[in-house]
Amino acid sequence: MTSILVRPHSKPKAVFCSAFIAAVAVWLGPVPAHAQDFMTQSELLATLPGSQISGVSNRDGKTPWVQAYSKANGSKKGLANGIWNKKDKYQIAWSVEGDQWCEKWDDGQGCWQIERVSAKKLRAYEDGKPLKNTWNIR
Repeated sequence: MTSILVRPHSKPKAVFCSAFIAAVAVWLGPVPAHAQDFMTQSELLATLPGSQISGVSNRDGKTPWVQAYSKANGSKKGLANGIWNKKDKYQIAWSVEGDQWCEKWDDGQGCWQIERVSAKKLRAYEDGKPLKNTWNIR
């Protein structure tokens, strides 16, 4: 008569646990990434108008810019004076449309959702995608 020796080990249990976790993950579906907490219209109006924002160009990653926004004075729009590359002065119009910060300049315009990264940093999102560089607020 032949005897069969069965040795307990942890691999089947680990495989079962892994398979179970995988099955639950498939059943639940994909877990969304951390949802951004974008600033609301009232938060945008309380933060940006009357402030100075600076940053670096998202196009080349090195050209500095600074913009000083007019106060809102009960309005959802105003003007900003800017300096591009420490020498070229310009003026833009700003507005808040829904929960987006919008700017219009000579040859274009844009609207962004804004996330507060810290007390002194903001990140703009365009079409749901974050811009490369943050904005510094004073």
